[in-house]
This record gives sequence, structure tokens and C-alpha cells, in this order.
Amino acid sequence: VEVAEGVDSSEELRQAARAVHLPVAALRGALSSYSEISADPTALRVCAGTSCLLAGGSRMLGQLVEKSRCHPVYCLGYCDRSPVAMTPEGRILARHGGAIDDAHGPPPPDVRCAARTPIVTARLLPDVSDEDALPGYDGLHAALRLAPEQVVEAVVASGERGRGGAAYPTGLKWRAAAAFDAPDKYVVANGDEGDPGSFVDRELMERDPHGILEGMAICAHAIGANRGVVFIRAEYPHAAKVMAHAIQQATGAHVLGADALGSGRDFHVEVVRGMGSYVCGEETALLAAIEGERGEVRPRPPYPVEKGLFGCPTVVDNVETLVDIPWIMLHGAAAYAAMGTAESSGTKAICLNRGFARPGIVEIEFGLTLRELIEVHGGGGAGGVPLEAVLLGGPMGSIVTPDRWDVPVCFAAMSAAGISLGHAGLVAIPEGADWRGILLHLLGFMRDESCGKCVPCSLGGARAEKLVLAGLDHNRREELDRVLDLMRTASLCAFGRETPGPVRTILERFGDRVLEGGRS
Repeated sequence: VEVAEGVDSSEELRQAARAVHLPVAALRGALSSYSEISADPTALRVCAGTSCLLAGGSRMLGQLVEKSRCHPVYCLGYCDRSPVAMTPEGRILARHGGAIDDAHGPPPPDVRCAARTPIVTARLLPDVSDEDALPGYDGLHAALRLAPEQVVEAVVASGERGRGGAAYPTGLKWRAAAAFDAPDKYVVANGDEGDPGSFVDRELMERDPHGILEGMAICAHAIGANRGVVFIRAEYPHAAKVMAHAIQQATGAHVLGADALGSGRDFHVEVVRGMGSYVCGEETALLAAIEGERGEVRPRPPYPVEKGLFGCPTVVDNVETLVDIPWIMLHGAAAYAAMGTAESSGTKAICLNRGFARPGIVEIEFGLTLRELIEVHGGGGAGGVPLEAVLLGGPMGSIVTPDRWDVPVCFAAMSAAGISLGHAGLVAIPEGADWRGILLHLLGFMRDESCGKCVPCSLGGARAEKLVLAGLDHNRREELDRVLDLMRTASLCAFGRETPGPVRTILERFGDRVLEGGRS
């Protein structure tokens, strides 16, 4: 995709296709699936994510359009200071009152730890200094003293589960990948954090890149991998620069590269940047994007642990998942499993958007209730405004009203209550919110971010949006329910199956504010 940027003529397209060893049709299809390919590189990227929408992002867009070319994107990952925009150079602009100011270089988000010990936030807390220093990689040294299978079994025993949304047991994924013999194996760090409301992955890549690389190197030792990729979304250019610099540092110190740490095994890592596709957060679509193909979900089986990147056994782990691993190696699986609950061990970083009185990142142990998280650690609504609900886990997550806030933050408990934790970004929805506007925002996200591979998802979101815009009388409401049911049951991946969830909740809980275009 990078090779083909700026291609205009058919001959240039053929030359680009030869350069990346793809048929012209495949390259043309790939180019058409990424929004950043056709976007004006000189335009301002204006955040159109949920947090920015609620903070007056449309007014900010109106101000900027008068002066500059603008390209809306669904999240820039600065939900704690929304609404925001990004210049072509990567500077962040934030709207304060009626003015739009350069927010490049402001203090990082308020990061705090409510767990017994910080794991994810260990290098994000305010008292951590010298962020550019190369850490000791003590967790990797501890792992290298163990046989690969011992490392795998330690991760299994810890009970750690993926932090990207699917919550699959990390150790089981590693065990499966380790069982396959292949000359090449990959470890892929998924930094394609796309849920509006989540920004912990960006913070980790920008402020603890070595924690991610250390987790990748431990995984490489455990499964026998020799190559690694950090996949970073297009909207995070600074994170890509920081990660690339950290890879250079670690390679220069022989932590990565040939004969890494004298282990006798090579482990080379590179950064690959996404090109503006939300669905590429799904692991098989992510692998397709790295290979230069359309960012579409692939059928499973085979699973990536057997046949992943370039047909090789591959472990794809979220960056927060990887940051947990060195701590487990240093302190032991039992210490990690002792935190949290029996079903959800360890800690989780929660993102709180600007709609809370205390926005930022808070690390908690699983088992804390949503109510305590929202009212104590988030401080309730900004300015003391009561909250009608929160959006948890982005557009594929859940709208959770106060009568359901007493459920524990725990994979099992939330699943039983019909609540999706997702990536654990929390967006506060204040009293008196424009629920019709929120509904149309979510439907627009469904329409824009579908990869287009399956009909229920690619056409369902667009049809649902048209029905709401036309006004939901009885007949249109029945048709909308049928469309959402079809998406939920017949879509190929979680995007089409899960995005109808928040839409249904809005219709059930706040339908009177949506019907016929009215609101209170």
C-alpha cells in the first residue's frame, strides 16, 4: 500500500503491482479499501469519534473548515481532551471554549493506579522519569532462564486474557503457536486501537514502547518466532515514530536483532503503519493489511497460530496484553493470578474520556464495579452533570445505564449481564444528550467502517441509517429490527455482529427521544 501511494495512471499501477508481487486487481482492491490512500495529505485530520462528538466536535469542524481543508477521522486517541484535530505534521489542536489552540506537548493524561501494584501503568505514572532510557528488560532475562515451554505454561497459569476485546486466554494462543514447526514464525503487536473512547494503546506505544517490545521478545522465545511486527494505526503517527526509535535502541543494545541477548535466536522487529481502516483491528484483517491486501476478515480455521502472516504461524496480541507479560515473568504466574477475580485475573487499564470529572487512565483490578469506576475513579460527570449512560468498549461495546452499573468489571460477570467490556474505553453520556444524534453517529460509523466483504454488514448499516433519517414510524422500526437481526446473525465477523448492540439499547432505553426525529 505504501509503495502504491500517489499512483495515478494504469502504468504506474502495474509498476506498483510488480513491486509488491500482487496482481493489478488485488492492488486496486487494496487501494480502494483504505481511507488514508485517497485522503488529502495536507488536510487537517479532525476527530469525529464519539467523545469529540459529545464535546462539540461538529462546531470545531465548522470553525476549521472555514480556514483549512479537513478530513474527518473516527478517533485520534485524545479522548481525554476532546474535541481535537491533527495537523499534517502531527501536532494536536484542541478546542477550549470558542478558541482552537495548539495542544502539542501538553501534560500527558492523568494516569493513576487503583490496583495493588501497577502493571500496565508502571511506566506511565507521573513519577516515572527518563522515558527515553533503555530499561533493563529484566522480564525477558527471567524468561530466557526458562525453557520455552515453561514460559508458555507460566502465561497459561497466570490466567491472562487478551486485552484487545476478544479476551481469549493468552497462554492458550501461545501454546497453539508453539506446537507448529516452521522456519519462520511471527509475533504481531496489535496497535490498531480504533474504538472511539480508547487511548491506552497510544499512550503505551508513545511512553512505554520497550514494555511492548519486551513482551514481544518473551513471546518470540516461547513460541520460537524470529520476526515481529508492530502494527500501528494511521491516526497515531507519533506512536509510530516512538516505536521505531525504540526498536533501533533495542537492536543497538542486542536485545533485538541477530542472536538477541546471546540466545542463539534472531528476532527482528519492524513497524508497519495502517492506512485508516477500523476493521484492521481484527487479527486476520490486520494480517491481510500487512501483506498489502484489502483489510478484510479471513475465514477461520485455519487460525493465525497455524497459518498467519505470509502463511506462517503467528501470534497476534494487543499491546496492553504484551505489557503484562514481563511482570508475569518477574513476579510469577501465581502473583498475577492472585489479582482480580477467578474468571478475570490481573489488572485492566480503563480510559475515561473528557465527559468525566476525572478523565484519564486508571488501572484497576478486575472485580471493581462499574459504579465505583464511574463515580469514584471517574468522579461522575464533568461539571457535576449527571450521567444518563456510558458507552463502554466503543461502537462494538455496550450502552450501560445507571441501573446496570453494579456489575463487576469482569469478563464472566459482564458477559452474563449482556455487557461487553471490549477495549475498556468509557465515554460519559450526560443528562439531556441528543440520543438521535448519538444513534446516527453510531450508524454512520457502521456504514463507513464496514470492510464491505459481507452483505449483511456492508448494506445493513447504510440501510439502518436511512430508516432512522426517514423517521422511525411503526413500519420503519420493524424493518430496522429486521436489519439489525440480520447483521447480528449473518455477518462474517464481530464488527457486523456486535455493532447493532448499542443501537438496540438506544432504541429500547431512549426510543422516545429518537422516534420521528424528536428528542427531549
